[in-house]
Amino acid sequence: MKFLGPGMSATAVFPAEQVELRDGTRVQLRFLRPDDAERIKAFFYRLSPESIFYRLLEYRTYITDDEVRRLCDVDGQTRVAIAATRLTDGGEEADIIAVARYSLVDPATPGVAEAAIVVEDGFQHRGLGTVLMRRLVDYAQTHGIVSFVASIHANNTRILRFIERSGLRVQRQLHQGVWDFTIHLLARAPSSPVN
Repeated sequence: MKFLGPGMSATAVFPAEQVELRDGTRVQLRFLRPDDAERIKAFFYRLSPESIFYRLLEYRTYITDDEVRRLCDVDGQTRVAIAATRLTDGGEEADIIAVARYSLVDPATPGVAEAAIVVEDGFQHRGLGTVLMRRLVDYAQTHGIVSFVASIHANNTRILRFIERSGLRVQRQLHQGVWDFTIHLLARAPSSPVN
């Protein structure tokens, strides 16, 4: 597993990258930073109640300052968060519109991480989730992560299809209306036979 060496920052490992979405929207991908706290808070409050529920598996109308600080506390090793920021016409960063993250489940099993991707409602269906998933998987694979785990509400059919179409091998079990997924990063799903 590769860890950041002395003097290396997470941004040195994941440099900022500009991408264009299917509809021409320009976004920048970069690691989340401690100074993003207010942007993360604003991002949370722009999410629909449905998006918040599907991410947290509970209805919430608020986020605490402690939660925001923890979300922005990434080290590039055990806690990774890639933010997507909308770019203005002048190329300046505006709002955070999506975050893809993973955290090690247990230091005793460093190859397994809990993962999540949240895209602001107004930026869904433009390919941003797919771009973030690919970047997160690539980063995880080069840092010794072999599988992601995630809990997905059974009614969240959009993300269930998204995971199934990822091309990665997945295992899932249903418990009280929530699917517990294991997504194997180093193994591809078998190809479907052509009829």
